[in-house]
Amino acid sequence: MLTNLVIKNFILIESLELSFGHKLTVLTGETGAGKSILLDAVSFALGARSDTSMIKNGSDSMSVIASFDVLKTHPSIKLLLENEIISQSEVGESFEIILRRTLNKDGKNKAYINDIPVSLSILKLIGDTLIEIHGQFDNQSLLNPATHLGILDNFAHDYNLKEECKLAYQKWQKSKKELAEIEANFAKAKEDEDYLKHNLSELEALNPQKGEEEELNNKRHILMNSEKIITSIKDAFEYLSKYGDEPEKFVSNACYALERIPDDAKNENIKVIVSELDNVVSNISDAYERLGQILSENDGDTSTLEKTEERLFSIRELSRKHKVSPDELPEFMANLKHTVDNINNSDEVLKEKRQQTEKAKEDYLVIANKLSDVRSEYGKMLSNKVMMELPPLKLEKATFEVVVSRETDENKYSANGIDNVCFMGSTNFGATKNYIHKIASGGELARFTLAIKVVISDASVISSMIFDEVDTGISGATASAVGERLARLSKSIQILVVTHSPQVASFGNHHFKVSKYFDEDKNATITSVEQLSEPQRVNEIARIISGDKITPEAVSAAEKLFITSIKA
Repeated sequence: MLTNLVIKNFILIESLELSFGHKLTVLTGETGAGKSILLDAVSFALGARSDTSMIKNGSDSMSVIASFDVLKTHPSIKLLLENEIISQSEVGESFEIILRRTLNKDGKNKAYINDIPVSLSILKLIGDTLIEIHGQFDNQSLLNPATHLGILDNFAHDYNLKEECKLAYQKWQKSKKELAEIEANFAKAKEDEDYLKHNLSELEALNPQKGEEEELNNKRHILMNSEKIITSIKDAFEYLSKYGDEPEKFVSNACYALERIPDDAKNENIKVIVSELDNVVSNISDAYERLGQILSENDGDTSTLEKTEERLFSIRELSRKHKVSPDELPEFMANLKHTVDNINNSDEVLKEKRQQTEKAKEDYLVIANKLSDVRSEYGKMLSNKVMMELPPLKLEKATFEVVVSRETDENKYSANGIDNVCFMGSTNFGATKNYIHKIASGGELARFTLAIKVVISDASVISSMIFDEVDTGISGATASAVGERLARLSKSIQILVVTHSPQVASFGNHHFKVSKYFDEDKNATITSVEQLSEPQRVNEIARIISGDKITPEAVSAAEKLFITSIKA
C-alpha cells in the first residue's frame, strides 16, 4: 500500500508530505483546488511522461517521493530481485519500496528505487505493480486486453491446471525443437555421408582410448632415454669386441710372463701385479658378457619407439582434424558412429520423433482445452457478477461480457493455453459490443472499472488503487452505491478516491481536503492538503452539499450521511 507521499515544487504544490492509511481514503476540495495535481504527482513518481511545465514557477527542479509497504510475496519484489535493485537477504515479511523521481529545468530526469539509480522504464515497470490510477487511461491494466487473460485466471483460481498447461507446452516445444534439430542434422549428414563414413573408418582403425595420448607420450619419453642408454652400451660393447679376445690375451701373456719368475724370487709387488692382472682378465670377460646380455634384452626398443611415436602422432593428428582433445576422440567417434547409424536409419528415427512430438502436442491440447473450458465457465460467471454491479452504478443500460475465444493458429499457442480473452461491453441496449475503453466516457469507464474491481478484488495483485471521476454525472442513490462499493473494495485493497460526491466522501476511513490559496508574501498560488478530523469531515461534507455557505440543513444531512454510511 501507499504509505507516504512527499512532493516538492510540483505545479502549484511547494512542499507537501502526506501519510496514508489502509482501506478507503477520500480527497475532496473545490473545483480547481488541485486534487488532480496529487494524482499527477503520483503518476510522475511511477514513471509517467512529464515536461518542465510541471515545475513550479520560480523553481529549478521538482521531485516526488512515493513510499510503499508490500508483502514479500508481492510481484514487485520479484522484479526488484531480477533487476538486482535489492538482494534476497534484504527481504523480510514486509518490505518498504521508495520510488523517487526528479526533473530539472533542463529536462533531465533522474529516477531512484530505494536510493538505487534506475531507468524510467524500470521505474514504470515496478510502479505498475504497486498502484493503479483510474481516470488516466494509459495507466489502467483493465483497459489493456493483454492483461485480461491473467485477470480471468486469477478470478478462476485454477492455478494447478494452468501449471499443467505450461509444463505440457514446454514439453511439446522441447520435442518440436529436438525434431527440428534432428531434421536439420540428418539433412546435413546426408550431404556429408561419404565424408562422415571415411572419418569414422579412420577413427575405428585407430580406435583411440581415453587417456591413451598421455600414456603414449610418457612411454615415448622413457623409450627416447632408453635409446640413448643402448647407444652408449653398444659403443662400449664394440670397443671391447673390436679386437676379439686380444685384450685378454695381452693381459694373460703378461700374467704368464710374470708367473715364470720363480716363487722364491717373486717379491710382494710382483705377486700383487699378477693377482690384479688375473682380476682384469676376469672383469673384462664379465663386462663383455653382461653388455651382450643387455643388448639382447633391449634389441626391440628402437622398433617399439617408432611404433609408439607413430600411434601418438596419429592420435594427435585426428585430434587436430576434428577439433577435439585427444581424450575426447573416443566420445567423438561414438557420436559419429551414432550419426552414421542414424543416417542409415534416418527414416525410422524421424518417424519415431515425429510421433513423439505429435503425442506431446495432443497432450498439450487436451489440457489446454480443459483450461479453455474452465475459462469459459468462469468468464460467464465474471460477466454475470459484473452485470449485477452495473445497474446500481447508473449503468443499467450497459452490458459487459468476458469473451473467451480459442486460437486456431498453432503458432499462437502458448504456455498460457489456446485462448484469447478480452473484456467487451456496450453502454446502450442493442449497441455493438466493443472494448470497454472504447465505449465508455471517463465517468462511465471509472464505474465500469469499479464494478469489475469489486468482483475480482480477491484475485487482484495490485495493493493500491486511485479512482478519479468515478462519481461524474451521478448523485443520490447511485453515488451511495459507488461509495458502498469503494468501501467494499477497500477491505482487500487500499483505495484513494478523488470525489465531488458527499455520499462517496461519507464512506471514507480517512479524509483529505485539498485547498488553493494565494500567498501574498510569495506572490504565488499554492495548493495545500489537510487531513480532516471527524468534525471537520462533517463540515466538509456539508460544504459539498450546500456550497460555500454551509447551512444547518447541510450539516444535518452531512451528519446523517456520515453516521449511516457503512465504513470498511
